[in-house]
Amino acid sequence: MTHLHSHTLERDLKSTLLLAAPRELPNLRLFTRQVMRVRLLEPDRTIPVGIRGQCDLYGLCRGGLHIELELKTATGRLTPPQTAWQAFCLEWQIPHLVLQARSGESVEETVKRWCGEIQDRLAEATANVTIYGLTGRRL
Repeated sequence: MTHLHSHTLERDLKSTLLLAAPRELPNLRLFTRQVMRVRLLEPDRTIPVGIRGQCDLYGLCRGGLHIELELKTATGRLTPPQTAWQAFCLEWQIPHLVLQARSGESVEETVKRWCGEIQDRLAEATANVTIYGLTGRRL
């Protein structure tokens, strides 16, 4: 069991979540989102990929529901662009979840807790939505 320390990296949490999700959340598929600037050599220019502030991961549920997942270490905080993306998602009624690690928790414990939080958020989001004739079905 790997315990979280100040040097636990977000990428470690993300890779562990991506490995656990198919087993823990079988009706959800998670995808990594790349947000960066790419410099092209010919023609010489820089192009943006993604939108600053977009979440680390997004998920698609069986039936079509979309969820945004922002991962944070125990000391991580949302940046202003991430807060703006969160506000956009909430305004558009897109489920958005900030998953925060806790100091003293193992990486595995954190990811197990996160899977429960994701499950709860998806259940909440589907409670009032009909997807292919199924209302409030727990994903």
